This record gives sequence, structure tokens and C-alpha cells, in this order.
Amino acid sequence: MNPNQALWEKGDFTQIAGLMRQSGEALVKSLGITPSMRVLDLGCGDGTTAVPLALSGAEVVGIDIAKNLVDAGNKRAAEASLNRLKFREGDACNLQGVDDHSFDLTLSVFGAMFAPQPFDVAREMVRVTKPGGRVVMGNWIPNDPTSFVSQLLKISSSFMPPPPEGFVSPMTWGVDTHIVERFGRAGVPQEKISMTKDTYHFVSPDKSPTQVVEWRKHRTRALTAGLQYLQPSCE
Repeated sequence: MNPNQALWEKGDFTQIAGLMRQSGEALVKSLGITPSMRVLDLGCGDGTTAVPLALSGAEVVGIDIAKNLVDAGNKRAAEASLNRLKFREGDACNLQGVDDHSFDLTLSVFGAMFAPQPFDVAREMVRVTKPGGRVVMGNWIPNDPTSFVSQLLKISSSFMPPPPEGFVSPMTWGVDTHIVERFGRAGVPQEKISMTKDTYHFVSPDKSPTQVVEWRKHRTRALTAGLQYLQPSCE
């Protein structure tokens, strides 16, 4: 099994995704989605972004490496009668079976950043996007004092052994120069690349802030440990 797949299938990420639904809805509202658009949500989880995309009328394909999340996404789509939303398994480093220039919009929100070969991710996202289309990524920003996730990952990783040779931290996707380099190598001119900083909130109707922090700390510690030992290759 692909080690990245094994990591994401270890636990139930839908519990964390449940705290982020409003962020997916807010992002989709900013994208100007129309019913004529065909959209790929890469590293989609169970549909935090894909579901509101489909509710906006677009034809949406969600691709995730974890089978349990794909199954959860297809269940959500069926329950919402979203016939133009399909989830399938796939690797962000190698989108086998996805044709060139298939989508008007390709996006990944806190998803493809965790794939171990970032240059391959950028290449694949550009490859499957139509000429004149858009590629959008939402990535955590490293060492940002205002970011709960950034600070939590920083603290957790400080208790871990050094990562293996060749390991690339997913947090590097939050650095402007890395974004320009990766998409530049995929053929996107620098003047076509832009970055915007925004804030999204974790919302829980039944947990206090302290409970949410403690709950996420345990899950993020396990995730960080897994990331430290991911093999630096995609399969």
C-alpha cells in the first residue's frame, strides 16, 4: 500500500472535517462557480469543499487517496442527491486515468499539500486543467503566529525524531517562493501566480474551545508522527 494512503486511512478524518464545513462554503462562494464548470477537488476528504461546489451547480470530481474518505464522500453526495458529484480514489502525485485539460478549475484545500512529491502535484494539477482555467490551493502557512494548525504542527514535530532523507514538509506549500518554483516548473508563468492570505475558523457546536484544542492535539500528534515517516516517493 502507498504509505500516504496508509496514513490517511488510519483514523477517521471526517471528525476533523466536520469542524471545517464553513471554511469550504466560504471558499466556494469566493470562486465564482457556474453550472457550466467542471471542477476537480484534489485531496478532497469527504467533501468539505466538493459538496458546496456541487451545490453551486458545478460538475465535480473529488479525488482522495484514502478509500474510507472516498466512501464517506460518496455517501454524503448520495444523501444530498448531488448527481453531478462523484468521489474516487487517486494519488495527487500521479492522476492516472484523468485526461489532460479535463477541468475548468482544479483546486485542493489542505489536501494535496500532504502528498510527498510537491513538484509532481503541481505538474498534475496543471496538466488536468484546461488552458485558461484556474488552479487554486489552500495551504497552511508555516510558523504563522496567528495559525492554530501551524503552531500545533510546529510543537508536535519538535517531539519527533528527524525525518528521513528526502522528506519534504507539507508546510512548504505555504511559502510563496516554493509555490512559484513548483508551478513555474509545471509551466505557469510567475505573473500568473498570486497568493492571498485568509483566515478560516474551526467551528464546533458541541465542544468548548479547550475540548477542541485537546481533541485536535491528540489527532495532530498522530498525523505528524506519520508524516515524519512517509517515504518520499509516490506510488
